[in-house]
Amino acid sequence: MKKLLLSAGLVLSLGISAHAQQPAGPETMRTHADTVQALHNLFRKHRTGGVVWAGIGAAVAGRVAIASASGDSGGNGGGTAVGIGVLGGVPAAIGVGKLLRFSGSREAAAIAAYDAGKPLPRYVQRRLVTKYFSR
Repeated sequence: MKKLLLSAGLVLSLGISAHAQQPAGPETMRTHADTVQALHNLFRKHRTGGVVWAGIGAAVAGRVAIASASGDSGGNGGGTAVGIGVLGGVPAAIGVGKLLRFSGSREAAAIAAYDAGKPLPRYVQRRLVTKYFSR
């Protein structure tokens, strides 16, 4: 059993190191226009996610409120408030946060700063990955 585990570990470590040693291809050579397009894709996707999260949160909060008004909650008003706050408020807050952080004005400011030669904001740098360049 010990030999099997050691052999498997050796094979996996060789595969990982070989993958990390790949030479840089032409996809790493990106132009200014490619980066600006990737920024548009990044901000659009996160705004869409914000709308989805906020919509789900509002729908759940509304459903909990309607259920409590119709008497389905068993008369527990505190539980209803917690249900609205946790089940509806948390997703809605996540959605609103995404909508604020990735708003159109912040997108325009990030692109203007990039055009001026300034570095992108840290929250954009961390999220700007290869999948946004390929669209």
